[in-house]
Amino acid sequence: MIKNWLIYLGIAAALFVFSAFHSFEQTTWNFFLTFAAVPLVSLTASLPFMIYAAAKGITAEAPPELEPGAPAEIKIHSAKRGSAVFPQFKVKVICENGFAGTKTKYPGVVFFGSSKKPFIIINNKLSAHCGTVQISLKRCAVYDFAGMFFIPLRFRGALSVNVMPRKVKPSAVPFRGSSRVLGFKPKPGGFSDYYELRPYRDGDSIKNVHWKVSSKYDELIVREPSLPVLRELVIRLDLTEIPGQNDSILSRFVYTAEALAAEGREFYCLCGRCGCRKISNTDDIKNCVIQIYRSNAVPGFSVSNAELFVINADGEEVYGA
Repeated sequence: MIKNWLIYLGIAAALFVFSAFHSFEQTTWNFFLTFAAVPLVSLTASLPFMIYAAAKGITAEAPPELEPGAPAEIKIHSAKRGSAVFPQFKVKVICENGFAGTKTKYPGVVFFGSSKKPFIIINNKLSAHCGTVQISLKRCAVYDFAGMFFIPLRFRGALSVNVMPRKVKPSAVPFRGSSRVLGFKPKPGGFSDYYELRPYRDGDSIKNVHWKVSSKYDELIVREPSLPVLRELVIRLDLTEIPGQNDSILSRFVYTAEALAAEGREFYCLCGRCGCRKISNTDDIKNCVIQIYRSNAVPGFSVSNAELFVINADGEEVYGA
């Protein structure tokens, strides 16, 4: 706005000098007066649209999740139903990825016309690295046609985008060649490949009687279904201060975690940002990654008889297999 005023005043001063040089002839003087009225005419023509747009306010939308490198569309439109006409709309967009430590600013984004269709900002840097990107809109205002007067606009809502890691197969996996079975425990409901033999007790199903073994004794022997007790698996993520290395670590973690979840194996994720989290399914994996993005906690954790799988910037290491 200040820039437009300086340009306007500069041109007006030049026209005034030009009129004075021609002894304020009627033609040059009329031209000067016409130009002097531009701000008032622009404001008069724009003011109804400016007031209407300001009363509605604005809101914005962005995709909740993106893959690394995918273009992000930030859509800006009226906060209430219906469209509004913006003679000029200016906004400063700030995209900050706290996990990656990056911040991108787009000052002075300008739009013209109706908000019936949302204004779209294509941000190619937003998904450069994994993390949660917080998007804020600052200095939102609607201007008159000449860009010399403005009314601030209310921004309603908050935007955040999770840039989720791609799956990359690591050079080693923690569930191959590991001695994981420490023992067995009773399984409620039956239907197991593992059994423990014990004397019959009241309430046992006759279907569980082991007739061949019972025939050798003077009492009934039943089969009690059992579940294997597995060694605890802990996946430790050695994150760094370099965004590209963290992208690689998380990509290998997601591949490993989904492979484990597909086998039905529970495990723990341990890292300096989110502490230790138990993971049983793909939803737990996603929540764990988002928690890593948003947390800075460093709690301690230890588990006995654990198999430790470490993912770092240089590769993977397995301990206690």
